[in-house]
Amino acid sequence: MTVIAIGLDSAEPTLIEQWMEEGELPELAKLKSDGSYGRLANFDMYTAELPWTTFATGVMPEKTGYWTPLTYSDDYTVNTRAAYEYDEYPAFFALGEKYRVCSFDIPQIRLQKDLNGWQFNSWGAHSPQVKIESNVPGIYQEIFEKYGNHPGLHDDYSLTLDLQGASKVYSKLIEGINRRADICTDLIQREQWDLFITVFGETHGGGHNFWQFQPDHPLFSANIPNRELLPDSPLKDIYKAIDSAIGKIIRSAPEGSEIIIFSAHGMGPNTMDLPSTFFLPEFLYRYSFDRPALGEISNISEPVGAPITQMTWGTWERHVWNTIDRGNWAIKLARKYLPTRLYTPLARHLEFRSENYPMSPVDAQQKLAGKPWYQPTLWYSNLWPKMKAFALPSFSEGYIRINVEGRETQGIVKPSDYHKTIEEICDQLLQLKCSRTGVPMVARIEKTRADPFDKDDKLPNADIIIAWQDTIATDCVEQENLGRIGPVPHYRSGSHRHTGFMLTKAKGINADSHLPDAHAMDIGPTILSMLGAAVPEYMAGKNCLKTTPPKAEPLNDDTSQLSESIAKEQSYTANSA
Repeated sequence: MTVIAIGLDSAEPTLIEQWMEEGELPELAKLKSDGSYGRLANFDMYTAELPWTTFATGVMPEKTGYWTPLTYSDDYTVNTRAAYEYDEYPAFFALGEKYRVCSFDIPQIRLQKDLNGWQFNSWGAHSPQVKIESNVPGIYQEIFEKYGNHPGLHDDYSLTLDLQGASKVYSKLIEGINRRADICTDLIQREQWDLFITVFGETHGGGHNFWQFQPDHPLFSANIPNRELLPDSPLKDIYKAIDSAIGKIIRSAPEGSEIIIFSAHGMGPNTMDLPSTFFLPEFLYRYSFDRPALGEISNISEPVGAPITQMTWGTWERHVWNTIDRGNWAIKLARKYLPTRLYTPLARHLEFRSENYPMSPVDAQQKLAGKPWYQPTLWYSNLWPKMKAFALPSFSEGYIRINVEGRETQGIVKPSDYHKTIEEICDQLLQLKCSRTGVPMVARIEKTRADPFDKDDKLPNADIIIAWQDTIATDCVEQENLGRIGPVPHYRSGSHRHTGFMLTKAKGINADSHLPDAHAMDIGPTILSMLGAAVPEYMAGKNCLKTTPPKAEPLNDDTSQLSESIAKEQSYTANSA
């Protein structure tokens, strides 16, 4: 018996359910009517960074020590870690000689030494965090020669207001879906696999790039230039193409195969990018120096300007940098009026630079190559030694590091003031609100350390983690003491949500049934159960189906079962203070 496992990276369950009901996703609807469907909870912190590692290992981040693909050192440097190493906890489908497995293009999974079968990495995954490689390189080369590469690999990004770029991404994603379906049907038919597992990354890229066309985005009815280059609902088209591809893959599978379709987390209007990567570092700059650096400088009693629908020179980074009111008259004019092809080489030599203000994006691109230099978070990194606290780069929630004396190489906050400083920052953050709606920006705050000198290397780098409100994708925030930041152009239009789904068609599953409440960390144990394979004791999730597989021997002595704490939605942050 073969198990076919198909992930839809960051597919939003509310859209899946709506479009199944409307008849737009007939293949998924048929599977649902023949099997079981339910939503999955997931962590509501580190929403973008954790899902694939916890999915693959079935282990909580406190045990893996993996929180983000970036690492921070106390000398104020940020480096790329990329994917988890899997040296302590392997991927659940590395099952040894007893099971033949084919893994195609699952994001953030390094080659597994105990995988008996074929593994292909980074064909077209969104943010794969691993190299293009395979344990059968000859077959991978054959696939590239026969079907080509994924046209969107490392190139499935556009900005909310760049619809010309978005139209190119749309074409790449549709073509990638079709090629992926052909490759998967080919691989399935080459051998009698026990498990074939793949992930459609196009739902991830589609969600980031096309959410401005969903009714819950504030720019849904805006007159954005080049709107005519895209269909009415590009995201729905992406889901429909994947639905058709799933049908093709399943029809190529051996008769009687068991099917599981899943998404570990979802997507919604982008409530994270601007708060975490721009509003927060500017907020902390103002908190440290009592003056603004970037963002429109206006009295918070004045009305907020209209949402921006066209970026200056089509460049988000330059548009934001142009809000700085520093430099001589010549560079100010160049910043405002010169085309980018002329401004950039000039800025490399003449742009405003000061040890008291953030660096320009032109400097950041040069000095921080290979890192997310495009995030304003890192434009402030030249100031971190002087700041009481600063924002670390993020792809989801807000991360704050306290500049502690004796911990950071140039720390200025006395250890005795560590908790006081945290409380001051949290009090100020709780007063931050959306300028347009008055909605408080902060939903929840986690404090990760009782002691700033805790040497546990599996703790996150951040001292404070901020979960932002997810009701409105705001472009402007304000706080009475620190003023208004924005409006600025929306960055990516969609950001992650912590709810996914699971759909199964398997032996013993009643037709049109509902899965019990479950967590995304239950996906791995459920797949193992469908195979009849042992579920390792260290895995935190549970089998969502009725069949009960044997339990494997523990991987190590620290094997406490964590499913109950997940189900209760307790905080997962290690050593919360």
